[in-house]
Amino acid sequence: MPRVRKFVTAALAPTTAVLAAAALVTAGAGTAAAQPPSATDMSCGSANPLPWAPPFTWQIRASSGASLPPGGSVLEPSLLLSGGNDLPDPPASLFPIFGSTPYGTRVQVDWHNETTGASGTAFSDEEMLKQKPGIPVNRAWPGVGTVSFTVTARTGGGWWFLNPQAAVCRGTVSIRPA
Repeated sequence: MPRVRKFVTAALAPTTAVLAAAALVTAGAGTAAAQPPSATDMSCGSANPLPWAPPFTWQIRASSGASLPPGGSVLEPSLLLSGGNDLPDPPASLFPIFGSTPYGTRVQVDWHNETTGASGTAFSDEEMLKQKPGIPVNRAWPGVGTVSFTVTARTGGGWWFLNPQAAVCRGTVSIRPA
């Protein structure tokens, strides 16, 4: 009986090695053609525009989505941004409380669709006099494909253009059909 086991083991060893090598080649081929995710999270540091306040970090999420372009009536594939930062939360109140740390924010996205070759720039809505600003509504219409982008979040004292400080993040996402 021991001779049979040795024979079977010896006969199967080359087959197992060939199957393992084929699995490695197949796995390697699959990862080479992988698309970037349809969403990515980024963190970027920023100096504070207020001289008495500490630096802070933006947390930005870029994702594939669908939205109406200006003057459009049909949803189109788009690059959407959202996010916030690690500034302290303002106290809860029924009425706005203006504190000693008002901020203004404007976000710029420079994008390049690597699939189509198209490029462009999109600007967000602007926020002002916020104690804890978020990422204002921002969307771009780069078309379907792999899109590389640079997000520049400008934060100023009260308004985005007063002593603006920039936080810059870069990423790549796959924009999917709407």
